Amino acid sequence: MTTNGISRRDFLRMVGAGGAATFALAACAAPVAPAAQTGAGGAAAAPAQTPVKLSVMAFGQADQPAFQALAEAYMAKNPNTTVEAVFLPNDESYYATLQTQYAGGSNPDIASMQGWGFQLFAENGVLTGFNELRKRDSFDYAWAPVQVVKDYTERNGDTYLTPMQLATMVMFYAKKPFDEAGIPYPTDDWTFEEFLDTAQKLTKKDGDVKQWGYQTNGNWFRDIHWIRGTGAQEFDQLIDPKKSQFNQKEIQDIVQLVASDLYKQGISPSPADLDAGAGGIEAGQSAMKYEGPWWFPRMVTPELTEQGKAVDFDVVLMPKQADEARPHRGWAEGVVMFSTAPTDPAWDLIKFMSGEEGQKIFSEKTGRLPNNFDLVESFWAPMVQKNHGLTNTKAFVEAFSKGEVDVISGLPRSQYWNEVVKPVGWDPLIAGSATAADVLPKVDEGVQKLLDDYYASKG
Repeated sequence: MTTNGISRRDFLRMVGAGGAATFALAACAAPVAPAAQTGAGGAAAAPAQTPVKLSVMAFGQADQPAFQALAEAYMAKNPNTTVEAVFLPNDESYYATLQTQYAGGSNPDIASMQGWGFQLFAENGVLTGFNELRKRDSFDYAWAPVQVVKDYTERNGDTYLTPMQLATMVMFYAKKPFDEAGIPYPTDDWTFEEFLDTAQKLTKKDGDVKQWGYQTNGNWFRDIHWIRGTGAQEFDQLIDPKKSQFNQKEIQDIVQLVASDLYKQGISPSPADLDAGAGGIEAGQSAMKYEGPWWFPRMVTPELTEQGKAVDFDVVLMPKQADEARPHRGWAEGVVMFSTAPTDPAWDLIKFMSGEEGQKIFSEKTGRLPNNFDLVESFWAPMVQKNHGLTNTKAFVEAFSKGEVDVISGLPRSQYWNEVVKPVGWDPLIAGSATAADVLPKVDEGVQKLLDDYYASKG
């Protein structure tokens, strides 16, 4: 089968297979008559006259219940449509497995993708662009009018990602360690120096029960915020970069601290600690952690409260660093439509999932920020206050308003990480076997080769 001039085999050859698919989906459904249009709120269309089968891929098992709930709600309104919700593990093989599935003809109709993950698929013509469909149906509800959403959903003049959530990360803090130490909770205007001082004071290395002041995330993705806070960035430009520039003094210093020294100083639990079940903030053993709304269910749920395992927490903006603009990571995650899908039925389902009704379902199941700012304020904020005890919901909105992209290019972010940044940089840093000054020149060399080879392949 060919799509937009490229065969499945050619697509697999061009992007490289990342490993065998973990399961096979049913063959793509044949196109059917167009479904009725929906309004801006994404209300379901009238049932199609011909039976339709659609498959939707969730990014990780944790999201499958949300997609299953969406599928069931849609099918209740559209009894002639069958929607199967399936998942692939949330790991670095996700996109490679989707590539393999597409090459083998077993890809889903609709798939979860992050804002930095769809570009390779779009450039190889295997996704359906949404511009004409959006214009035809006057459907713009899902795209918040901010630059970071535009950056993460468009490619080469068309729209390929329909947001299912607005994503950003802030500082979580467990209240108990602060209360026991008599230390005031952090505030949204705290500084990086105050953060370090607090993390040190809340670290307990002696006694029967250890406590860590800050739980590091241990990878470049989560350390991007710390890097950008210095005023430096790892590339000459964040969209379609040409030059790698990890090896800057500002980046060396911050990466040395957050990716290595905090482990050495015992302020953060090590990967071995976490693997052994110790140190996690969700167990109350670390006082602070840099995370997003997907972490709420690990902290407080009715079940955890009933079991006496809930961790009372709140959040604040990340501390002020050298960059006065105070950038936070901000991105969109959502769904794409493979060009093999029956266009109108799949688009109608996407509109339902990303419209107001579907967003309430998805946000309630996952705790994540919906794609529409009005819904964040009217629905999400009171929901998470009730379900998880969170009070500083405005921190997420403020953080997203300062949102800055990670990196967007025809090279997946995972390729930079898997092939160079992790093995050459972060692995030896976390292990304490090298310094940032040792590894970042080598990271630059390896990432630059990836960029040079990519642009050479485009001619």
